[in-house]
Amino acid sequence: MEFLIVSDTHGRADRLAEVLARTRADVLLFLGDGLRDLNTVPAHFTVRAVRGNCDWMSHDDAPGLRIEDFGTTRIFLTHGHRYGVKGGFETAAEAAAKAGADVLLYGHTHRPLERMLRAGERVGDTVLEKPLLVLCPGSLGEPPDGKPSFATLTLCSSGLLAGFGTL
Repeated sequence: MEFLIVSDTHGRADRLAEVLARTRADVLLFLGDGLRDLNTVPAHFTVRAVRGNCDWMSHDDAPGLRIEDFGTTRIFLTHGHRYGVKGGFETAAEAAAKAGADVLLYGHTHRPLERMLRAGERVGDTVLEKPLLVLCPGSLGEPPDGKPSFATLTLCSSGLLAGFGTL
């Protein structure tokens, strides 16, 4: 199963449309700050979205947090602002671990990040019982380095494959 992971489009629906046209993904995981931009997503995509701190005027009913199971893989989706991710992902990682997640996805920082935390590693007051992939796709709308970015995730029999792309 292929996932496209996008965050922080901030009104740049054109960039989202460009990435969607290039992807082989089955599912779009949207991590907030641009819910209105999802109006341009073709109907054949499965979309799972969470609300960001700039989505307060959106009429979308997206929650602030989602935990989604895809087969045996549990994905924890958050924008991240409520977990203080601009100061580090550890609080969000601890919440994801407590929820039994295999993957933590967050946005808000506008900076791409990928980390694999090993089983037995401590995050906050929690010792991880299993590995946790931590992934932030960066921003399609307002990247600090001027390079709009997104992430991909593939679930396959050999595990998880993550990657990044830019426009």
